[in-house]
Amino acid sequence: MTLSLSDIPPCPADPEELRRLAASLETASSATRLATDHVLFTWGLLPGVYHAPEASELQQSLRQLGPASAEIDAGLRNARAAIETLADDLEAADRRRDALIARLREHEATASLAFPEASDPLGRRLADVERGDRELAFRREYAALVEDWDAAARACAAALRAIPDVSWTLARDLPAEETVLANPSTSVLDEAALPLLHRLARRDGADAARLLRQNPQWADIIRRGQPDAVATWWASLSPTTAAALVAGVPALIGNLDGVALADRVAANRARAAGHLADLRAKRDRALGLHGPAGAPRARVVPSANVNRIDREIAYFQAVAAGRKLLYAWDPSHGSLIEMSGDPSTAKAALFVVPGTNTTADSFYVEEPITRFANWQVRGGRESVVAFTVMTGPMPQLDEILSGGGPQWNHYAEDRAPEYAQFVKGVQAADPSLWTMSYEHSYGGGVGSAAEAYGGTVNARFLAASVGAADDYTPSADTAYFSAQGPDDINRYYAGLQLGPFGFGTRPESISDVNIVASGLPGVDPLNVALGAPFVIAASVDHHNRLMSDDEEVNGTVLNTVNQILNESRAEE
Repeated sequence: MTLSLSDIPPCPADPEELRRLAASLETASSATRLATDHVLFTWGLLPGVYHAPEASELQQSLRQLGPASAEIDAGLRNARAAIETLADDLEAADRRRDALIARLREHEATASLAFPEASDPLGRRLADVERGDRELAFRREYAALVEDWDAAARACAAALRAIPDVSWTLARDLPAEETVLANPSTSVLDEAALPLLHRLARRDGADAARLLRQNPQWADIIRRGQPDAVATWWASLSPTTAAALVAGVPALIGNLDGVALADRVAANRARAAGHLADLRAKRDRALGLHGPAGAPRARVVPSANVNRIDREIAYFQAVAAGRKLLYAWDPSHGSLIEMSGDPSTAKAALFVVPGTNTTADSFYVEEPITRFANWQVRGGRESVVAFTVMTGPMPQLDEILSGGGPQWNHYAEDRAPEYAQFVKGVQAADPSLWTMSYEHSYGGGVGSAAEAYGGTVNARFLAASVGAADDYTPSADTAYFSAQGPDDINRYYAGLQLGPFGFGTRPESISDVNIVASGLPGVDPLNVALGAPFVIAASVDHHNRLMSDDEEVNGTVLNTVNQILNESRAEE
C-alpha cells in the first residue's frame, strides 16, 4: 500500500463562501428590519390622514407585523450564526489537512534520500512493518479529518433544526377558507379605495365635494385603486349619482381610471371653465393689468410666456366647447391625455404615445401632437377611438446637460406604471375594445416598460422607437410592429445601454416583430457632401415624420396603422 495525496479528501465546503452566505443572511435580516420599520412608521401615519368609520380597524390590521418580523429576523440571525460556526470548524479541520499534506510531502522528499532497502529477509520485513505503521497512522488521521468535517456538518444541521419554525404571528388573526385563497387576490389599495368611493356615492353623491374638501388625501388613495374595481363600482351607480359625481368632483372623476370614457371627458370639460378664468387672470398679471391699487401700469410687450398662455386659453376654450375631448388632465403631475372619436361606436382603441420633447404645450400649438391620432379616427369611419397620451413629464433635449435628456432610461420606468394604469383603465371601462399602442421615439421605452405592470395591448407599433431596456421580454399576447427610417437618428445608438443610460433592446430585435417599411428616404449624398450637421438634421427630420398626419410625408405608416386597425375590426 502506498501513501498518496489523492487519498486525502478535499474540504466539503469553502469556509469563505460559507461566510459570504452568512453575511447575505445578515443583509437580509437588516433589510427585513428596515422594511418593517418603514412600513410600520408609514402605516402609523394613517390615523392622521384617513378619517372614516373603518379607519381604526384598518389601522390595526398590521399590528402584528412587528412581532412577525421579529420572528423572521431571529431565525435569520440564528441561521447566520450556525453557518459561521460551520465555517470556523471547517477552517480548523482544513488547517489540519494542510499540515497532513505537508508531512506527506516531506516524507516523500526524505524517502528518496533514504538508504537502500535491506537485501536480507529480516531487514525487508522490518522495513515493511515500519512503512505499514506509518501509512496506518496517516490513514487514521485521514479518517479523523473526515470525522471532524462530518461532525461540523451535523452540528450545523442540528443548530439549523433547532431554530423554531416561524409561528406566523401575523396570520393567526387572518383565517381564510381554501376557496377564498384560491381566488385572485385584491390589493390593499382596492380595500382602501372602494370604501371611500362608496362613501362619495352616498346620498346620490350630494356630499362628495364636501367630503373631498374635508379629506383631500382621499383623492390619492382612490386614484391608486385597481381600474377593474373602479369600473365595477362606476357601473353600479345610478345615472343620477354618476352625473352628480361628474359635476361635484370633476377633478377626481376626470382622472380616475376605470370610469366610463365619455364620463371622464364630461368631467374634464366641466373643469375647463374654472381653468379658463384662472388663465385669463394669469394673462392679465403677465401684462401688468392688475397691479396694486394706485400703482402705475407699465406698458408690457407680449412675451413668449403670454403667447403660451394664449395658446392654453385657446385649447381650453375648445375643451369647454366640446371641440376637444380631454380624457385626463393633472397639471400638478404634468399629465394630459386627449381623446379623439366616439367611444360609443368604437370597436378599436389606439393609444398614441409621443416621445422626447413632449409637453402640455405640444397639445396647445397650431399643429398639435394629436394629429396622428386624429387622422386614424377619421380613417376609422367612427369605429376607432384614439388617445394621445402623456402621463407625466417626458425627457427634453434642452435638459441633456442638466441630466434630463432622452439618454436616461429612468423616464420610461417612471411613466411605465402610469401608462399601464391608463391602459388598464380604458380596457376596464370598455372590455370590448381591441387595443393598439403607437409609440414614437422615447414613447417606445415607456410602452415596453409598462408591460411589466400589466399594461399590455393587442398590438404595439414602435415608430422610430428607442426599443426597450436590457432583459426585456415581449408579451406573448401582443403583436409587434416596427418602422424606422434608414437614417433615423435613433439608429446611431440603438441597442446600447449602460445601466441608467440608453436602451439595450433594439425594436427590430424583439422576437417575432413585424418590420414595416417606413417609406422614408435614406441618407442624401448631398447632405454627406455638405457635412455632418446636414446629415444629422435630415436624420432628425425623418425621425419626426413618423408622427405626421401628412400622407405625402408619412403615408406608408399612416395607412399601415389604419390597415391594422381595420383588420382588427374585421376579425370581430
